[in-house]
Amino acid sequence: MSIHRITAMVPITDLDQAITFYSQGLGLQVTQRKDEWGHALLEGERGCQVMIDRSIRTESNASTVVYYYTSDIETLRDRVIAAGFEPDPIRITFYGMTEFRVRDPDGNQVWIGAREASTT
Repeated sequence: MSIHRITAMVPITDLDQAITFYSQGLGLQVTQRKDEWGHALLEGERGCQVMIDRSIRTESNASTVVYYYTSDIETLRDRVIAAGFEPDPIRITFYGMTEFRVRDPDGNQVWIGAREASTT
């Protein structure tokens, strides 16, 4: 037996705010939503998934980092801004990724990277 898939479970406090960030900001589609559980599953291209869940949050400052990959970092950053969020500037990292970082409404760190160099 081996692990064949990993899905991030991100702790949240407000389901509606989190869905706004992950759907309008990052462009993921809500494929499952359970308001009574405070839970949603969102999916993107190529089987990319993230679960957001209120029930796993045990402290007010819980935080996680999830790294997302994209092929068009400038457009995605513009989308995050248009949705009302404030990402860091795009930069090239020491490990060769072109990336930006932003926090979701609960303070969880979202890092978004592309393997190709940014044109900006």
